[in-house]
Amino acid sequence: MREITNRLALIYIDVPVLRPGTIGAYLLALVSVGVATVLRLAMGPYVEGLQFATYLPAVILTTLISGVGAGLLSVVLSVAAAAFFVLPPHLSFYVEKPGDVLALLLYTMVMLFTVAVITGMRLAGERSRDQQASKDRLQFTLDMAQLGSWRYDPRRRVVSGDSRFKEIFDVTTDELPIEDIKKLVHPDDAERFLAERKAATDPTNPRRSPHEYRVRRRDREVRWVEVRWFLYFDGDRHERETVVGTVQDITERKEREERERLFMSEINHRAKNMLSVVDAIAHQTATRTPEVFIERFSERIQALAANQDLLILNAWHGVETEDLVRAQLAPFADLIGSRIVVSGPKLRLNAASAQAIGLALHELTTNAGKYGALSKDMGGLDVRWGTEGETFTMSWTERDGPPVSPPQRRGFGTVVMKEMVERSVNGTVDLEYSPSGVTWRLTCPAANALEPTA
Repeated sequence: MREITNRLALIYIDVPVLRPGTIGAYLLALVSVGVATVLRLAMGPYVEGLQFATYLPAVILTTLISGVGAGLLSVVLSVAAAAFFVLPPHLSFYVEKPGDVLALLLYTMVMLFTVAVITGMRLAGERSRDQQASKDRLQFTLDMAQLGSWRYDPRRRVVSGDSRFKEIFDVTTDELPIEDIKKLVHPDDAERFLAERKAATDPTNPRRSPHEYRVRRRDREVRWVEVRWFLYFDGDRHERETVVGTVQDITERKEREERERLFMSEINHRAKNMLSVVDAIAHQTATRTPEVFIERFSERIQALAANQDLLILNAWHGVETEDLVRAQLAPFADLIGSRIVVSGPKLRLNAASAQAIGLALHELTTNAGKYGALSKDMGGLDVRWGTEGETFTMSWTERDGPPVSPPQRRGFGTVVMKEMVERSVNGTVDLEYSPSGVTWRLTCPAANALEPTA
């Protein structure tokens, strides 16, 4: 019955100038009663017993359209008009037909009751509209936040939820026993789910903090969800308790957090390695004077920084070999393409090999600029790389420079160019000081030096 009343209450015209409390609303009452009076006069000679019939629609219509104020005014006007036809035209207590007076009184009571009923229907309809609008706004907010809403009835032990809830849990029914929800929770999280559900239904200690679980969908896909519980009581605290809450799919957030955790672990690992390299450079850059030490140490740190810039630019997903070569040959960039030949396919070195090879290229560049092919105007240099089957090769060949000879002592440059590179890629480095110029050749498994291809 309430549903029917609410639906009927929604059937009225909502015109701004006829809204309750406006002049148009009261004019409507006057016009409707006037039209009813004209009809009463026109039909009276032909049809008996119509002294009130034409006023009933006028009162109902006015109240539906313009509310209680205009409805009461139309009742007053219609009673006055009806009395004009019923009561004697002169001041007298004598009434020829007392039944007409009684009918007038009954009409007044019926019209007042009608106005009250219609007003109640209007108010119920407005409340229904407001409630629906509130529900629509709430659902819109939940949809924008990608949240699903649900409620749990502890007495019936069933869970019901909106469309977003059913989508997240991959269920199709409107109601689901709590035992079936438990079956969807990942076994590793099941006990925690039960403990937190019990705590959420404890009226002495309601909990509102979010809880995270893994759920397994029908296609066996595992998703992370964040659930919020809230216990409230509707009526008797011991009989009408209900748990409501929201649920959100946080799988992407958990995956991002895991990537960030791994990334921070990788940064920590690389930072420790970098500090070890810097410590080795400091110990191996041994000189007799502080000035020379500072110069050599600074150059090697700058070479290491150039490698880091390339790695960071590529988000630690390796470095293109050509970019690494050109970065270390930057002091002689204007000679590339003339005296310096840089040649090789597009290959991406992994982070570890890029650091070691980059330092080796720096030492080779420094020596070539001070003593080798790049120290004179006529010398040349070839830097090449490539793969042969599952083997990666890279070579540095100086030509037409001044005669060179092996160093008299084994310094840090030799350690970097040979031993450090060999250890980083588990390969072999051939370093020769021939009279025509220095040659350096690296051979190692491609898998040790290059980023894996997609």
